[in-house]
Amino acid sequence: MSTSLQPVRISRSRDKIVAAATSLFAARGFKGTTTRMIADLAQVNEALIYRHFPNKQGLYAAIIEKKIATLIPLLNRLRQAAEASESMETVLREIARQMFASVKEDPQFLRIFYFSGLEGHDLSRMFFEAYIETFNQHLRSYFLSKNREGVIRPVDPMLAARAFAGIVLHYLVVQTLFPEAERMPEGNKPIDAFVDLFLYGLFPRPS
Repeated sequence: MSTSLQPVRISRSRDKIVAAATSLFAARGFKGTTTRMIADLAQVNEALIYRHFPNKQGLYAAIIEKKIATLIPLLNRLRQAAEASESMETVLREIARQMFASVKEDPQFLRIFYFSGLEGHDLSRMFFEAYIETFNQHLRSYFLSKNREGVIRPVDPMLAARAFAGIVLHYLVVQTLFPEAERMPEGNKPIDAFVDLFLYGLFPRPS
């Protein structure tokens, strides 16, 4: 067999293991998933898992780290926005669209996220601090910059960050995790409504 094929085979087996583990962690949580289950779903020998990962924790961490890496463009966008004079409507719509796209591309991630919080293992803290709190801190910095510019009234910037992220995340959780929930409009309509409500509330805008 040509040795040039070995890296490809190794990469494919690793991808199969990661895909199987992601599906099982999303359905059963970290504690409810065994390496035997992962091997069976990936259709590989269980020993092969340990060629790629030191243990189940290492496999779980690899999945979380891969997701954390996808957050980098969003964080860069927030840093850029904090130093620019773009309208807040434009920036917040873009942030919400990226949040929507992330969940649409990887709906299993939300399930892993909630299992992580409920199970409370060490990796869940890593996940929360590296992903959720990092995003919130960047969003906080953005609101703080707009506060200092006088664009928005004085508010606690972290509460503002949690409020905006919470509005979007709650919608995505309900639409993704609860099939019995009423299906809401596709496209930008929910995003436009959330940004408008967040910035201007329910009262009529002053003329």
